[in-house]
Amino acid sequence: MSLKDPHPVTGPCVWCGTDYRDARHWVYQLSGDALADIDRAVHRVRDAGLNLEDVTPAQFDLPALADDLGTMAEILHRGRGFVRLQGIDRARYSDDELGIILWGLGSHLGIVVSQSQRGDRLGHVQDRGEIGRYYGIGGPIEVHMDPVDVTGLMCLTPARHGGATPLMSSFAVHNAILAERPDLLPALYRGFHYGSETVIKSDQPPITEHRIPVFNFVDGEPDCFFLPAAIRGPKGEPRDRMPAMEQEAIAYLQAVAERPDMKIDMVIDPATVQFVNNRVILHARADYQDWPQPERKRHLLRMWLMMPDWPKRPPEVQMLRSTDRAGGGIAKATA
Repeated sequence: MSLKDPHPVTGPCVWCGTDYRDARHWVYQLSGDALADIDRAVHRVRDAGLNLEDVTPAQFDLPALADDLGTMAEILHRGRGFVRLQGIDRARYSDDELGIILWGLGSHLGIVVSQSQRGDRLGHVQDRGEIGRYYGIGGPIEVHMDPVDVTGLMCLTPARHGGATPLMSSFAVHNAILAERPDLLPALYRGFHYGSETVIKSDQPPITEHRIPVFNFVDGEPDCFFLPAAIRGPKGEPRDRMPAMEQEAIAYLQAVAERPDMKIDMVIDPATVQFVNNRVILHARADYQDWPQPERKRHLLRMWLMMPDWPKRPPEVQMLRSTDRAGGGIAKATA
């Protein structure tokens, strides 16, 4: 992408929400044979007493899904950038068994990496009052992406009301800004410095020495990086101290992404699984109301995947130096 000659991005990853109003065009309904394979794999892992991190695709063998998983991997990489699987019977499995299912499915697509300095490779998205962590607080969450190739989600317990996960094509947002406010694109192409609790506690500077472009290409493939919480701090550059053009560019990007015709309001039902390509998809979270009973609080499982066959982001467009494995994730803190 050239700063001197910006142009619309094209391809299957560029779409509007109106293109996918009919869920039949993008929801994968698991077949009876696939569900039987999943059930056998869960029992095999459970009965063997394996830790999640020891579960491999061979141990979570899914012959009836093999071809479909290959298609899903292609959709994530070179297609629309998101897939959704449904049909798993929530009542049939415990929370731990659903975690095994998410891990097993993800292991067929990529390499599971840690999401925090705790070393958690299967995170819990629930309101725990953890300020500074999107997945540890309740309420709405602004438009962003996760700093990893693919995010996987599985719903254990839905909210009482609300809590949809809007998805947006990053480069449809880019094209809209190009058409309406091209004067804002140089700030987004230049990008931002990032800081986070993870960076602060690692051996690297509290703020990235380099700017990471919001819109970019890596080996010819579109690549978006936009994490507003890390742009703001906690020791990063507060938005009100940023140049006015940068503030406006961030606000305009978020406003475009939130337009009703730009997004899909994805409702993740119990035991439904969703995978999204963070390089081409932005997401958010709508506000929600939890149940009063603590055991019924909205609860999702989250997985981060690195995709070894995708072009590797060069250091100048990476936020974290200290990685878990496969060139991504967050290394576990050492005592």
